[in-house]
Amino acid sequence: MAIRDLKAGEEVSGFFAVRKKELKEYDSRFFLKLELGDASGRLDAVMWEEAAITNQQIEVGSVVKVKGTVTTYRDDLQINVRNIRPAKPEEFSLDAILPRSKFSKEELEKRFGEEVGRIKNPHLKKLLELYMSDRKIFDAYLSAPAGKLWHHNYIGGLAEHSLQMAEIARKLAPFYSLVDVDLLATGALLHDSGKVWQYQVIGFFDYTTEGRLVGHINSGDHYIASLAEKIEGFPAELLLRLRHLILSHQGTGEQGSPIVPQTPEAFVLYSIDELDSKMGALARIFEKEKKAGWSEYINLIGRYIYWGENRIQT
Repeated sequence: MAIRDLKAGEEVSGFFAVRKKELKEYDSRFFLKLELGDASGRLDAVMWEEAAITNQQIEVGSVVKVKGTVTTYRDDLQINVRNIRPAKPEEFSLDAILPRSKFSKEELEKRFGEEVGRIKNPHLKKLLELYMSDRKIFDAYLSAPAGKLWHHNYIGGLAEHSLQMAEIARKLAPFYSLVDVDLLATGALLHDSGKVWQYQVIGFFDYTTEGRLVGHINSGDHYIASLAEKIEGFPAELLLRLRHLILSHQGTGEQGSPIVPQTPEAFVLYSIDELDSKMGALARIFEKEKKAGWSEYINLIGRYIYWGENRIQT
């Protein structure tokens, strides 16, 4: 039974990832506060019996089997857990625990190869081909999420987001004569490449130590620069312009970029990234709520979203 389908009063027996856990005390009694997750969402849970022992038996990031009852607390659903134990690998499917792109890994790789085939600049094409040939990194790229919670936060989300941006880039570029379409498309494909080092997949998506201490922008810039060094005669000025796209794609220091956009391609790439990331996030929120009218309040953007009264339910 998926988290998004749970209703108050229902009995629960299912497999979930442990996203958070905390042993707390109330009225001289210990209880275990949990956040559980699956491919459909997250939900708080609480366990009162044998809380201290259970806290030692389960780990954050692990998958557990839970039995309990769905209740309400302060108008929100939660699971009142009776039994919980570590799950055996053969008991659950990872697809039920972690959300995935609607595109298969093979489809994403095929689309990436098609985008590379459209690049006319020989140096940028060689760089992208070299990137695809590093199978450890490229396989991680095809499987990584684009975000932890906000947008394209599912397996394959990074590649899906980047490919969508490359397609948008090719459609926008003809409107702006100053834009080098090959450079812009390459930047779209590689702008978030450092996220293969930023996120780790456990029972959910979380930051790695490198992700927290270095960040995906710096990791991506370092790796792409190292690839270009392997290509004889790669123009130094072209590499600077490509690195600038990676370093500036989030727009401002407040948004996480070490530098602001300073080339025509950088302005367009930042705008495309803003558009696709926000629309990806809104699609996820609407899919979760599935209702017309107004959304719930969205903390990350500080507003409600109006879906319209006749929004088609999908």
